[in-house]
Amino acid sequence: MRIIIALLIVSLFASSTVQAQKRKPASRSRPAKSQPSAAMASKPRIIGSTVVIMTKNGDRITGEVLDLTAYSIRIRANNLESTLALDTLASVSFSGAPPAGRTDQPAGPVRADFARDAEAALGLFQTLASNLKPGVDYTEYGRQLTELRRAADRFAAKYSSSENANEARVVSLMAGALIDYTWARTIWTLKFGRSSDGTIAETDSPVVSDTLALYPDLRAQAAAGNRLSAEKLIAGLWRKASEKTDRVRTLAAASR
Repeated sequence: MRIIIALLIVSLFASSTVQAQKRKPASRSRPAKSQPSAAMASKPRIIGSTVVIMTKNGDRITGEVLDLTAYSIRIRANNLESTLALDTLASVSFSGAPPAGRTDQPAGPVRADFARDAEAALGLFQTLASNLKPGVDYTEYGRQLTELRRAADRFAAKYSSSENANEARVVSLMAGALIDYTWARTIWTLKFGRSSDGTIAETDSPVVSDTLALYPDLRAQAAAGNRLSAEKLIAGLWRKASEKTDRVRTLAAASR
């Protein structure tokens, strides 16, 4: 899962100034006062840097990065702090010019081998999604999810270093869909023995609170008094995963 978590961050910074983050051995012959600037240039500047965000709703937000996780980014803008789900963002860019001699590479079409491997991985996502419609039991869902996770991990490991923006986006969306399916199983597990009416509380697990933070619309859909319908949360996460895989299929097809 560490690969999957890292990939969501990789996809955001696929076009950032990667070369500026590479360390260079310090030279003893250089003046001492040049060393601090060299050290600063070699360190990642994510937390504390200025970021420009475009949301899928068309909003443009400029602020300072306070925190970044696999699911969200927290920024300070106009003296106010806010947390944005990565799934709601259209683009993220950082201030500063690219290093000399380097220009941002265009997204370009995905490679033939990437498209072939993506199609194979999508087939497993589609199989799981299709089996959800007539109904799948807890044990079988777990088995299929394990198989899907192995395939997604192999795909992620193979293409995590891609500098093609379209490929990076496909990898991150696929990783996000896998997380949705994994969270759904965790919530399914919580339902057992929690209550006779199939409801759970937000405080029952960090996964529940993370789900509601990432997808605020699911709170209203799953509300059951002061508790939450586990089945509706699970169905909502399955829907979010399906939306991501649909975008993957569209993106991969349009980029060829």
